[in-house]
Amino acid sequence: MSTDALSKETWLRRLAEWWQPTAVDAHGFEPELTDCRPVAPIALTAKGDAFDFSVRPTLTWYARQLTRTRFEQLIAAYTPDVIDALRLRTERIARSFEPHRSQHLEQQLNERLAAKDWIMGESGERITCRPTVFVLPDPRVRESMQPYWQRRIQMQTDHELAMRQAELTRERTEAWSKVMKSLERDPRSRHAASLAEHEAFAEVYTAMTQGRKDELLKLIELLEKAGHSYNGIGLYEYAEGLDAALAEYRKRAEVDAVE
Repeated sequence: MSTDALSKETWLRRLAEWWQPTAVDAHGFEPELTDCRPVAPIALTAKGDAFDFSVRPTLTWYARQLTRTRFEQLIAAYTPDVIDALRLRTERIARSFEPHRSQHLEQQLNERLAAKDWIMGESGERITCRPTVFVLPDPRVRESMQPYWQRRIQMQTDHELAMRQAELTRERTEAWSKVMKSLERDPRSRHAASLAEHEAFAEVYTAMTQGRKDELLKLIELLEKAGHSYNGIGLYEYAEGLDAALAEYRKRAEVDAVE
């Protein structure tokens, strides 16, 4: 991380402390002190020695009964030792992970680091450090993984789209199935009002109820076309209701033709 970025984070931390001042005694001692700051990344060799992991530590410091100034001095004094110790404790572990397993390395390192606090300083000036790390793979590894992730993202998007289409088809099929079953029970009832969004269906059915045989035949043709469109995707409920309605209308048409 750049010096400018660190300076900005330090400034923001100072601003937060200014808005929420900590109670101090007459000698300037604060009961509890906390400081969280990122440090420069550490390069650790991955398995195979061809690529490096970029390990980005964040050091959280704690102390009690110290002045803020002394706390800052101790942090500055002990930070180099913590970074050296962190590198020594993690480099062998990193070397056992393949270059594209940065998340697995990060998880294991943080589990180990959380197991025990690092305590430093003489009696009366003890401070505690709790390191955590964020791990990124080598830029060359990230670049080689991009086609895989692009394909995976596309597959997930296609899957979600297919699931949404199936859901919408199911909802529409259930609605049409209810209409068809209602028509099957009472083929002469007026359902055009409930089919207002399907203007062709509503117009033809209304005409049929007024006794126009040619429009009844047109309705049969319309139902047949709908059947061909939907049966192919295996929607049984829709096909069942549609076939029943179609059979009933054919029957009516034949009766009307005899008359």
